[in-house]
Amino acid sequence: MSVCTFIASDSPLEEVSPAQEYPLKINLDDGTIDDGGADDNYFLHVFADVQTYTEKKNGVWLEWPRFTEGRAQRLAEYLKNALRYTSSVELWHVWLTDYWEFEDRPVIHRRTISMDELTTAHIREMDDAEIWNIPDKTYPDRPSFYCLEIKQQRSACGNAGRQ
Repeated sequence: MSVCTFIASDSPLEEVSPAQEYPLKINLDDGTIDDGGADDNYFLHVFADVQTYTEKKNGVWLEWPRFTEGRAQRLAEYLKNALRYTSSVELWHVWLTDYWEFEDRPVIHRRTISMDELTTAHIREMDDAEIWNIPDKTYPDRPSFYCLEIKQQRSACGNAGRQ
């Protein structure tokens, strides 16, 4: 099992692949990753197990070498574009599993923001979230899952004409 970041929506989500291939060099001796310096080299793949974690029907999981501001900006644009077809999307950071006992079920930390509030800092926070190293203090033996729900911004005229 492993950590997974995915997007969930009630509307279909498109897969994403980089426009070209980039080199990926990992140096275990000094702990560095060289990913060619591009900000578009990430993937979004269909996530068939989305309903294990949420009531949303569609999902894509994120594959990238590491967080960069450029990649996060592109992901934020993807999320905002997805909101053209649905009222909300969810960005999840979880430990992949298909079953847990009542005693060890995950603690889910939820937060909701509007599309206009979404920044790359939110994406960094999700990418950096610790599932096992900093479990919920109330339930120290359970993993922590994170869900950032992003909602469409309401129109300024949304209540116009109502009295």
